[in-house]
Amino acid sequence: MDPHPNVNEGEFIKAIDEHFYFETDREYEEIARMGCSISDNASLMVGYLLAIGASHASPECNLAILDIFKQERPTPVVLAAIPVIKSLLNGEPVDQEDTLRLLDACRGHSNAWCGLGIVLCGDVSLEQECERIMAGWRSAENGEEDG
Repeated sequence: MDPHPNVNEGEFIKAIDEHFYFETDREYEEIARMGCSISDNASLMVGYLLAIGASHASPECNLAILDIFKQERPTPVVLAAIPVIKSLLNGEPVDQEDTLRLLDACRGHSNAWCGLGIVLCGDVSLEQECERIMAGWRSAENGEEDG
C-alpha cells in the first residue's frame, strides 16, 4: 500500500485488505496511525486484520498497535475492540464479556462494520445479531426507518 495523506476510509480499507504486508514493524505502526486518523472503522479494519492473524509484524509490534489505538483513537468502539483483539493475538480464549461489550459498542455506532468482524472472530455464534445490526445500518443508509 502506498498511503497518501488524503486517502478516504473506503480507499484505506480496500488497500490494506488487499495488501497487509509490510517490511518493517514501523510500517505497520504507521498504517495503524493512519487508520486512527481516518475513522473508527478504518482503525477497526487494522484491528480486524490483527485479529485474523494477517499481520506479519512482530508480536510486540502487534500489541504496540493496540496501544496506538488506545492513544490515538480512544473512542468507545475502538476501546471495546482492544481486549478482544489482544486475546486473539495472544492465542487465548476471548472473554464473552469482552465480546458482548464490543457488540454493544458496535450496536451504538453507525459505521463499525469492521468491529462486527472482530466480534465474529471472538464468538461466531453472534453472527445473527451482527447481521441484524448491519441490516439496521443498511436501512439507515438507504433512508429507511428502523422498525
